Amino acid sequence: MKISTRGRYGLYFMLALARNYGEKKRSVKSVAEERGISDLYLEQIVANLKKAELVKSTRGAYGGYELNLPPDEITVGKIFRTLEENIVAVEGDDKDTDTERYLWGRIRDALRDVLDHTTLQDMLNHDEDEVDDYMFYI
Repeated sequence: MKISTRGRYGLYFMLALARNYGEKKRSVKSVAEERGISDLYLEQIVANLKKAELVKSTRGAYGGYELNLPPDEITVGKIFRTLEENIVAVEGDDKDTDTERYLWGRIRDALRDVLDHTTLQDMLNHDEDEVDDYMFYI
């Protein structure tokens, strides 16, 4: 599975809002500068998040964006499904046997479970010292 920059940047933005939930609103520009990404591109992504009612905006001097729901009610799966065209762990083909399709289904279900049961609050609560280097290549 590969997450596009749309998904990654959308997650960055949502985490920035979650860190400030209930305290202050954030501008697209401030988050873009903080992360070193294009504010114009991030603005397009935020428009999709707003359309999906994950964020809301307020105009004016004290305006900006904020989460539309508490961080413990927004899953990573909801964010990625809003922003990603397709979330596929493994693409099967017509040459796959039933045994292989069984494995691909289990991988799909495990991925869906992680995405749908990991909230923004879970991510904020995660101790960064616990991060393992789980990337591997075959």
